[in-house]
Amino acid sequence: MPDSIDLDHSPHLPRRNWVSIVLVLVVQALNSFSDNFVKMLLIALSIIIAKDSWVGRHMELWLGAIFSLPYMLFAPLAGYWSDRFSKRNVIIWMQVMQIICFVWLALALWMKRVPGSLELCLVGFFFLAVQAAVLSPAKMGVMKELSGSRRLGRVSGWLQVTMLAGILGGMWAGGMWYGAEYEKNGDAWMSALWPLIIISILGIGELIAALCIQKTPAHHEVHWRKGMALEHFESLKIVFRRRSIRLAALGVTYFWFISNALSFILVTLTKELHPDTGGGDGPMELAKVAGILGIGVISGSFFASHVSKNRIELGLIPLGGFGLVVGLLWSGLASLGSAWMYAGIIFTGAAGGCFMVPLYAFAQDKAEKQEKARIHAGMNLMDCLGTLVAVAIVAVMKDLELSASTQFLLLSIPTLGAAVYTMRLLPQDLVRFVMLAAVRVIYKVRPFHEEHLPKTGGVLLLANHVSYVDALVIAAACRRPVRFVIWDVLYRVWWMNGFLRLVGTVPISPTRAKDAIRSVATALKEGEVVCLFPEGQITRHGMINELRKGFELMARQGDARVVPVYLDGLYGSIFSFQGGRFFTKMPHHLRYPVSVRFGAPLGAREASAEAVRHEMLKLGNQALLSRKTWEDAHDDLPAFANAFRLSEVEWHRPGDVFLSLEPEDSIVTRTVKALTQMIPGSKFVTRADQAHASHIVAFGTRNKLPQLSGQERLVFCLDSDIAPLPSESKGLRGYIDSATEVLVAVEVPDPVPAKGDEEPQHGRKPGSLGRLLPGFTIDHLPDGLQISGLLPKNDRQVLLKAFHLDEHGFISAS
Repeated sequence: MPDSIDLDHSPHLPRRNWVSIVLVLVVQALNSFSDNFVKMLLIALSIIIAKDSWVGRHMELWLGAIFSLPYMLFAPLAGYWSDRFSKRNVIIWMQVMQIICFVWLALALWMKRVPGSLELCLVGFFFLAVQAAVLSPAKMGVMKELSGSRRLGRVSGWLQVTMLAGILGGMWAGGMWYGAEYEKNGDAWMSALWPLIIISILGIGELIAALCIQKTPAHHEVHWRKGMALEHFESLKIVFRRRSIRLAALGVTYFWFISNALSFILVTLTKELHPDTGGGDGPMELAKVAGILGIGVISGSFFASHVSKNRIELGLIPLGGFGLVVGLLWSGLASLGSAWMYAGIIFTGAAGGCFMVPLYAFAQDKAEKQEKARIHAGMNLMDCLGTLVAVAIVAVMKDLELSASTQFLLLSIPTLGAAVYTMRLLPQDLVRFVMLAAVRVIYKVRPFHEEHLPKTGGVLLLANHVSYVDALVIAAACRRPVRFVIWDVLYRVWWMNGFLRLVGTVPISPTRAKDAIRSVATALKEGEVVCLFPEGQITRHGMINELRKGFELMARQGDARVVPVYLDGLYGSIFSFQGGRFFTKMPHHLRYPVSVRFGAPLGAREASAEAVRHEMLKLGNQALLSRKTWEDAHDDLPAFANAFRLSEVEWHRPGDVFLSLEPEDSIVTRTVKALTQMIPGSKFVTRADQAHASHIVAFGTRNKLPQLSGQERLVFCLDSDIAPLPSESKGLRGYIDSATEVLVAVEVPDPVPAKGDEEPQHGRKPGSLGRLLPGFTIDHLPDGLQISGLLPKNDRQVLLKAFHLDEHGFISAS
């Protein structure tokens, strides 16, 4: 069986592992369903016979306390068994034990009103709780063995969702079934017996599913220690040894405190809504409110699992905590039995799911392989202590005869304290999650080649700079937390300083180069992921600017791997400079598609500016050729490719009229026609008198330039001549390869400097063929420059002898 590291490096899990993961989910869902079905049968029975038994009057509290005892008594043993033996075998043994417990409970119910029969049910329920206590660390620990760390967040979410679905489904089914049976026959005891006999058949199905799980290894290096059975808090020592796991475990404990307290309060709520116990309405109402709570918990858990599919989102934890506060206040202030009260219960459950899932996933991921099961056993022990506290608090509130609404309101007070505490512990994660959530509303971010990002150690990300939200888009695509380099001028702005500290930026000064290099290198040595935009400014022409070489020293001094990154699709958004404006243009649409491509890691010493630019261009070529826009290309691919690349750079304006001076079948005219279809609001004409001269952008070869009036807004000279244009010409030159008809380079007007940024970006350079257009791959050969990636599924190339791509992105003579 592959270990966790091998699974993480594999792009796909083996089919056998997926099947086993599904089987574990099925087994634990059915196991939870059956356990809570029985629990609900006993609570429903107690609602009917509450006046006849001191046990029955507080059955929900007895069951809550009893279910916690095995975790307290046997947690170290349960953890040891799952660490020592095959977790798959432990799961099988527990399914057998569950069937035996069902037989015991059926006999106790069959005895009906024999003195002590209800107490015998509690004994049977205790042994059912024992098997659940032993099963818990085994099922939690086996998931990492089957899925690896990279997929653990998503799989852990599924585990929690199916467990909660089983718990709440069992409670709902048990109450509804019991209520229906009691209304039919009026016998409180037999109404519980027959459903139990039928549901016990599920135990056989669980056993068969457990036997089909993939075999997992035993760990013979884990040895029995004398007195282990009495070391009740040994697992807690392991949990509390590391701060990160300790805090996660405390958070999970609070979740189970709240969830158990809620389940107890729901019984009080049911009795308030149906004080007459002569019919089956009480058990059915209890089933309904449990189902309503379940809808919320499952929805919240699904949401948390979805957003954590690539990484564990700790920012959900404080959000979930405050959501719990809102939900409890909502439920307590709403009218008893109203739709608003039920809506509040749903919201509370959803917030609880968001609170719990990332905590469980985080604790699982941080646990060492040999200690994983014992850590979960220790967490289960803490959960039980939380449950006992819930039992005690609800017992006091019941003794004071407080209403269910009042109990909801009182629970919101400690929950608010817990939410504030988690916010103070995770401020950076909270801010990051909220910001990235906003980014995902505006942009549809798709990461590519995430496997190129090393899982551990210092990494320097080098990305092209397209817009003001590049950092957030990269953070949304990256599995690891990213720190971004920012000029210290912005860092010192008083109203931005606190926020920039929270998101973990690395301030550098352009006037203190050595300090800047040292700051970034220190973060890299500490194993962090740092992102730097080596252009130093946002592109104002749509193409890559010069890459400054300071990152070379940063990577070498930080002994970090360098990962080139290419952002595609952001040019044209409201945060880019398209149209010569930032922020003041309307977005084309929400969920703007953006791709983030991670290049293969480079060693610190091989990551030169030239090597990084080469990788960026290669990634840009992959991005452009994979766009769905090519589906509209039809037959004339060269013309479409030329127009597509031209539309990606900065030169056109709304309302431009495109004039071609060339014959209709020429590549220039075909390109202009395709360009007109791509740029909204543009128009194609064949004569200059068909439009006002100040709106005309003329296209032609150099021998047609004398036909122009000189009043055109722009003139593009697109041909295959490598000779420079006449000095008096005002045209922008572009180079079309005659063999392939592909436009590879073009000059554009020099962009106007952005406000507060006077550093120039040039759109043209004397003696060059123009800037290399986006979406090409280049290679420097001894005799010139080779350009490839011209068209999709086309391996043709352009060789420009005695030319090279200079550091500014111009194709210049060697």
